[in-house]
Amino acid sequence: MPCDLIAFVKTTRTVVLKLQPTADQTVELDATLAAFAKACDYIADVARQEHTTNKVLIQRVCYREVRATFGLSANLAIRAIARVCAALKVPEKAHSAFKPTSVDYDARIFSFREWDWTVSLTLLNSRERIDTKPGEHQKSALKGTTPTAAQLVKREGRFFLHIQIGGEAPESIEPDDFLGVDLGIAKIATTSDEPKGHCGKPVEKVRRKHNLQRKRLQRKATKGAKKKLVRMSGKEARFRRHENHCISKTIVQTAKDTGRGIALENLKGIRNRITARSGDARNRLSAWSFHQLVGFLSYKAQDAGIPVVQVDPRNTSKTCSVCGHCERGNRKCQAEFACKHCGFSANADWNAARNIRALAASKAATELDKVDPRSDLGDLSRKATAL
Repeated sequence: MPCDLIAFVKTTRTVVLKLQPTADQTVELDATLAAFAKACDYIADVARQEHTTNKVLIQRVCYREVRATFGLSANLAIRAIARVCAALKVPEKAHSAFKPTSVDYDARIFSFREWDWTVSLTLLNSRERIDTKPGEHQKSALKGTTPTAAQLVKREGRFFLHIQIGGEAPESIEPDDFLGVDLGIAKIATTSDEPKGHCGKPVEKVRRKHNLQRKRLQRKATKGAKKKLVRMSGKEARFRRHENHCISKTIVQTAKDTGRGIALENLKGIRNRITARSGDARNRLSAWSFHQLVGFLSYKAQDAGIPVVQVDPRNTSKTCSVCGHCERGNRKCQAEFACKHCGFSANADWNAARNIRALAASKAATELDKVDPRSDLGDLSRKATAL
């Protein structure tokens, strides 16, 4: 079973600031979002006609038209072209329309001032300095930094600025052992240290509550029900994100305290391999945010200098972690494992986590020798995660 090392050299951290624009600035922000989205749609049509996603070629074809038609500044036009070319390279987004919900900024059209916690943004018709509302975490994260990129985001009628700050990753430790982590739905994460794991019942309770509430309000279809749906949107995702942050923080701290690396399953494509027959089961599977949890674990481990290894998950739930016997009958049910060969019995997720740890420990040395230490494997970064 192959294993992949998630290697990082430079960190990219995203800090989210809530903006407090005046009434006039709000109008200007909305106009900028709308113009940027329309420009993106126009550029996407040009790119499809030209059959290319090369930024230089697209810029040569439509840069002047974008500026003249939509009134964007030079750098906003360049940012729109870059966004479209990146989006069209993803098959799922190749035919999507762009919504007026975000705008990309670089250092030439965005600046941050620490002493009064304001940001300066190039908008459609002017350059505006906008007040922000930072918390203590945002203040400590941004203090002494010089951000070079940001993204303006409108969410639920409010404006936020996702500021990216970079830095060098600390030197990674050379672990003698790994902390195996089995990911699941009933138990969000179970480590090889203890069978108790991080229970998924609170997340499942919130998911069921919101799923039933959405169905009830959608059946009503009244104006009040639609307003309630808008207010509900994002609540479940925020709760799930908070849980994933807490779980990942605990796991990384355990690995750091014991001087171990972290071993995870590579679950890419898992949803295509699982059959969910009922509507509720499909909703539960689609709401499983394992990729977000892996992302949180990866960047937290990166900050702590903890190496992260991903292993092939095949047979980890059917293999005995004591004698190595692999058989489907070893898995009595979702929660129980009992080896048919040696009689070892344990929590099934804990047994799988032990197997993941063993795979990482046996193969990590070989993989570390193969990987260029300056490379960047995987795309698990801190993209727009509000900490």
